[in-house]
Amino acid sequence: MRVWYGSKELLFDHRASVRRGEPVGQPADPPSRAPGPPGPRSHPRKLGFLPRPLLALVALAAVGALAAGCGGNGSGSGGSSSGGYGSGGAAPVGSGPSGVATVATASSKLGTVLVDGTGRTLYLFEKDQPNQSACSGACVAAWPVDQTSGTPKVGSGAKASLLGTIRRGDGTTQVTYNHHPLYYYSADSQPGQQNGQGVNAFGATWFVVAPAGAAVSGGATATTAGGYGSSGYGG
Repeated sequence: MRVWYGSKELLFDHRASVRRGEPVGQPADPPSRAPGPPGPRSHPRKLGFLPRPLLALVALAAVGALAAGCGGNGSGSGGSSSGGYGSGGAAPVGSGPSGVATVATASSKLGTVLVDGTGRTLYLFEKDQPNQSACSGACVAAWPVDQTSGTPKVGSGAKASLLGTIRRGDGTTQVTYNHHPLYYYSADSQPGQQNGQGVNAFGATWFVVAPAGAAVSGGATATTAGGYGSSGYGG
């Protein structure tokens, strides 16, 4: 009877004779060897693989290291600014994917006023001088500038001849209309809101802007500081 046992690479074949009357599987007495000098001692072959339990542990360790490496590929930085309202003057949503601002008009409870390409209200600041902004720092955080990456576009109801830009101290470009630097109000969360109308903050009052380029106070055009308003520039 042949008994096969061993590992993946090496199998040993032992022949064992079964004597009559002995239980099956019990080896017979080993045959006697003739006297003589002992032969060379055979050495078992070195197996070129790890025992199965150790191999399994190595595989599990490799899987764990791979999972830890994948989990560590996330960004190490916090949330980045979205460039929206209250973001310290970064380009608001109205600038569009290209970053080029649009100035248009929309009907409101205060009459027809300037808005951006998504319908969000635009404001002027009485403290500003023609083509010069007096709003910076904390002011810009509350009143983000209408920023553009190129020549602004004129929308429905706005006048192309009144549209322009200025270069701010931080290197960004701000849209102007009738020489008024234009702003958003951080408390306006959606198109059509005019929560900044008539607000007195940072040394002067903020107003929505009429299509002719003047400040709007209530339902009428108001004359603002620095010669702005119906008697101001352009129009």
